[in-house]
Amino acid sequence: MLWFAAATCSAATPGISLNEVVADPQGNALVEVALASGGEALSAVQFDISYQSQALAFSVSPGSTLAAAGKSVWVSSPQSGVQRILIVGLNQNALMDGVLATLSVAIAGEAPPGMYPLGLTNAIASDPRGDPVPLSTGGGGVVVPGTGVSAPAITAVANAASYAAGPVAPGEIVVIGGNSLADSALRGVQLTAAGLVATSLSATTVLFDDVPAPLLYTTANQLSAIVPYEVSGQAQTSIQVEYQGVRSAPFTMAVAPTAPGIFTLDQSGAGQGAIVNQDGTINGPDNPAARGDFVSIYGTGEGQTGPPGMDGIIVTAADLRQPLQTVTVSIGGQSAQVLYAGSAGDAVAGLLQVNAIVPLGIAPGTALPMTIVIGPSSQAGVTMAVQ
Repeated sequence: MLWFAAATCSAATPGISLNEVVADPQGNALVEVALASGGEALSAVQFDISYQSQALAFSVSPGSTLAAAGKSVWVSSPQSGVQRILIVGLNQNALMDGVLATLSVAIAGEAPPGMYPLGLTNAIASDPRGDPVPLSTGGGGVVVPGTGVSAPAITAVANAASYAAGPVAPGEIVVIGGNSLADSALRGVQLTAAGLVATSLSATTVLFDDVPAPLLYTTANQLSAIVPYEVSGQAQTSIQVEYQGVRSAPFTMAVAPTAPGIFTLDQSGAGQGAIVNQDGTINGPDNPAARGDFVSIYGTGEGQTGPPGMDGIIVTAADLRQPLQTVTVSIGGQSAQVLYAGSAGDAVAGLLQVNAIVPLGIAPGTALPMTIVIGPSSQAGVTMAVQ
């Protein structure tokens, strides 16, 4: 499994960050949004703050650095649980490092003790010429003291095969990192009475725009889910983890038609790929594939399929689904003929199998590079062995 670390701002990179504070006995707290310009002249800043709207509310006031620069704060709400904050003025004065804004947070009286995260996303600035300057971000939150269920917090979402962060695709198997996502025990995949992969494991549910996702495993700090096919055609999706009835702040991700990744044997996203030779054995340096034989490559992120994908189904040989987009394969720098690309039989929808012939003309090797392309390419660094 992959362990994630939340992004933080550094002095060398322009960025904004939130602090983490403890609420007072009345459930109130002040959270600061701090700017570290990294030596850049920044005249305007915009960012989104995501939060659990059913558990907390906040108002925004200007920070200590705005008066000297002649800037004002403008607040809008593009969707439930998200506040968009724009800091701008009728001048091109540069903002000084320090507090851009202060959030006056009020926790709902019925909210249980725990950590209530505030996510900071979609941050962008402009310099005095009006050119955009990307900003790194670091989230924070409010801690309600006491005993009880901690609010889950999502810190990262990545392709389960490549571990690449980026847009998610319909049917993609992803890993979600964070805190208080589930109990500490490892809970594995379960099937419902209808034969579908369950969307709840040990009181944990993952929601994409309120649509529950099939779950493959859960732990306190990481879980794996399958992006519902319902996100197909959307520009973005809002992801939340709910544990024992308490939801995380929304974590917004862009949606792409495809996001291919190849599984690797050591689950690192690099090195020997999860590949089966024609004789049914696992490919590797001690068991290379023969040139001219076919191999089966396993991945995810192929996107919507024909027939259309169905969340959580176990696909049988009689009901295989194939990607809508063309699939190509490269082995050892040469194009490989694709015999089949689609569902892996008797596996959950979202697991991709690609059968390709090892090119006759490539030189043998124990670590030949290979990729699959479905729109974009799978991650670099995946290898296979050929004799």
